[in-house]
Amino acid sequence: MKPDMLSHLNPAETERMVLGTLLVSSGEQLVLIDDLLKEQFFSSTEHQKLYSWILNRISKNNPADLISLVETSGLQGCKKYGGIEYVTRLGDNTITGDTMLRQYTKRIASCHRLRLLRGAAKQILASLEDVDEEPENIIRAAESDVLNVCGELDSIRGILSLQEAASERKNAWHKILDGQDLEYIPTGFPTFDDHYVGWPRGYMTIIGGRPEIGKTMFLVSAVLRAAQTGVPQGILSIEMPRWKLVDRMASIVAGVSVSSIHEKDGPKTDLLMNAADELMKEPIYVDDASSTADSVESSIRRLVRKYGCKVIWVDYLQLIRPPSNLPKNRNRSWEVDEISESLRRIAKQENVAVIALLQLNRGAEESSVGGRIGVPQPQHFRGSDKPLHDAALAFGLYRQFQYKKPKKMNGDKYENVELADMFQPFELVALKSRDHSKLSVRLWARLTLQRVYDNNDEGFVVPDWGGDVDNR
Repeated sequence: MKPDMLSHLNPAETERMVLGTLLVSSGEQLVLIDDLLKEQFFSSTEHQKLYSWILNRISKNNPADLISLVETSGLQGCKKYGGIEYVTRLGDNTITGDTMLRQYTKRIASCHRLRLLRGAAKQILASLEDVDEEPENIIRAAESDVLNVCGELDSIRGILSLQEAASERKNAWHKILDGQDLEYIPTGFPTFDDHYVGWPRGYMTIIGGRPEIGKTMFLVSAVLRAAQTGVPQGILSIEMPRWKLVDRMASIVAGVSVSSIHEKDGPKTDLLMNAADELMKEPIYVDDASSTADSVESSIRRLVRKYGCKVIWVDYLQLIRPPSNLPKNRNRSWEVDEISESLRRIAKQENVAVIALLQLNRGAEESSVGGRIGVPQPQHFRGSDKPLHDAALAFGLYRQFQYKKPKKMNGDKYENVELADMFQPFELVALKSRDHSKLSVRLWARLTLQRVYDNNDEGFVVPDWGGDVDNR
């Protein structure tokens, strides 16, 4: 079914296509629409009961396909869903694409609201037939009918009284105190968490940097650290193929460069193979196929709802192609604005921490702050400053030796190949913090392993670079 034909479908056909799509996918597509769709939205009792059956099956981790429906209900039991012939034909016309599935689902919700309004309008018109009724009473009753409809719509939209909101928040506090829930997700870096507690859930965090400064290195190290503590991590890798991410993680776990594979170094190769086995146990999920704003949003929903990811990494924001509904005459700044808004919105809706990496503009390399060259500043975000406004936390990555190499005892400067195997200062320069005071975080990087270290890591000895490192 083509997108432009959606408006020509009657409500019942739309419902059949959504239900058929859910059954054909054995209920797996439910994670994409369960926030939009409720049982009472369906126009017929048969469809309501069928959707309820799907919800019940998925809640118990059971398949929700046509075969299971017939097996669990029997030929006679299928009558409550419209009959055996009806249900077996639901899969004949399904919906292709996550975005289209959500559009069809929104149409079901819209039709439900229209039915509510029509019902209210009928009651109002019926009351007008009573010529003996005072107009004021008719108006009062009409207002009540419309407000009742609005009340149901408000409950759908999530509008609560302050009493309900405070009660809900108090329950959330109890869960946090009891260790059942987290409002901030630990990053795996103690130095960071000591001040910021962790990545804020329901918000976007942005981390900017110039090319080759270490954005992906930080991502890989942070993902691996957090996953090793049991926090599921999702990665939307738009720049790098998934096998490169695996290479970098294996290098970190093995403690040797992945180039050992190509050099056929036997002992080191064994370490990397064992590291790959260890990686298979970690709760890390990678999507390197999604690249449009629509597909990225759908992927985030899947990562959160199906795999339980608490943190979603996006590498990187400017590579996301704009939403399909964006007018063609918009410039790149407008596109970045829309993409940033999409990530901010999905982080809030799914209550997940979204960490978006960004490229900074060339001005970052030419800036000087307190005598330090290359220190990122808020004005260095490329294309638009909206990501900075949308984010709860914002940092710029700074690796001092990228701009000013340290000197040896004899006065010579270290070469890049020498520095790559040494522990370099690696800083998250604080640019924005919504809930805490701004504090830059000093970490350490070893480029040959593409690994970032924390002062508090077991066995880690803080390097003494003397006057070559600014210790501010």
